Amino acid sequence: MKLFSCLLIALRWPRRVLGISKLSAFEFLKAIHPDLSNNQLLDLLREQNKDLDEILAEHHRQLACERDLTRVLRNLDVGYRIIKRIGDANRCVNWADLVIAIGGDGTFLLASKLITNNEKPMFGINPHPGTSNGFTMPMESSADIGRIFEKLRTGDYSLLMRSRIRTIMTGEGLYRQPFHVHEKSRTRGERRIDALMRSTQRKIADALQPRQRILPWLALNEVFMAEFFASRPITLTIQADNEETFTTKSSGICVCTGSGSRSWFRTMNLQTVETVQTLAAMATGKQLDEKETDELLQKYHNNLLFPPEALRMAYMIYEMYRSSRCPKSIPERQMCHKVKIKSRGFDAGLVLDGCVSLPFNDGSTATFDIRPEYSLKNIILP
Repeated sequence: MKLFSCLLIALRWPRRVLGISKLSAFEFLKAIHPDLSNNQLLDLLREQNKDLDEILAEHHRQLACERDLTRVLRNLDVGYRIIKRIGDANRCVNWADLVIAIGGDGTFLLASKLITNNEKPMFGINPHPGTSNGFTMPMESSADIGRIFEKLRTGDYSLLMRSRIRTIMTGEGLYRQPFHVHEKSRTRGERRIDALMRSTQRKIADALQPRQRILPWLALNEVFMAEFFASRPITLTIQADNEETFTTKSSGICVCTGSGSRSWFRTMNLQTVETVQTLAAMATGKQLDEKETDELLQKYHNNLLFPPEALRMAYMIYEMYRSSRCPKSIPERQMCHKVKIKSRGFDAGLVLDGCVSLPFNDGSTATFDIRPEYSLKNIILP
């Protein structure tokens, strides 16, 4: 991983710090049941057979980290705001000199969506070490927050300009309120007349909106396009850079950055020990032992990764349907600087970094590119 060295003057001592904190599972439960007391909430968790000890431990670790951060900032005479709701944080980003994500990988990704330029620095503090989902974003430990700011004060850090993907979409429904994937609602239980009325109202509203939009969210990790029903394939037309356009049917497509190449993109491409040994035996007639197989797998998986600051992206067609009529030359995976994708989806979505989602149905197109000005300034401490 290439790091860009910097002097203290490159990052002035922050006078205003914005902390974007994860909402713990217990706080989320309180938010959706505001009329219940803490004891009643605990009884509810017991009824649901939840791991009560782990939920409370996570909650207390999160609160302890927030308290430690505010104590350090107060002692340093640095202005601060600790925000738990993204809608509130959105109004505070311009105010802050430094943004800190307090949580895991998901919190870091959500917080990065609020920074729309390559000038505002950001880093993450993880109150729950060992609970990362595999997204290899370096997170600082909450064990000694004072040490973190001492390193910032002395200039003992580096900057990594992590590339991000800009998305330009054409189609309908581009200005609807985006939703989280787990909040995707259906018309189950809704009267047909009500569903038709709501659909008509939405179509009228869409007709009055522009049919092209530069999305305000830059993808730090990846953009994924597919049908919301996992069992339904999607047909997509793809053009990478200035190459020939091709059409394919699959379970979806993932377009990722160098940061994202260490996450879902890598998982999509993982191979098993059994597959490697079978292919090697068929190709060479030799049965690889465990050590040889591990070395070959490690080499293959490392080859999937590329630098987080690289000004290029990779796409991966997920579970591509191949038939006798399908051209064998269609690349399942490819590096590129720009890619354009047209949807023939029925109830499809475009999802940025696993959170923000918009409709991506028949006729909609999305164009992705990477430029230096889209990068995220990520502080890296030794």
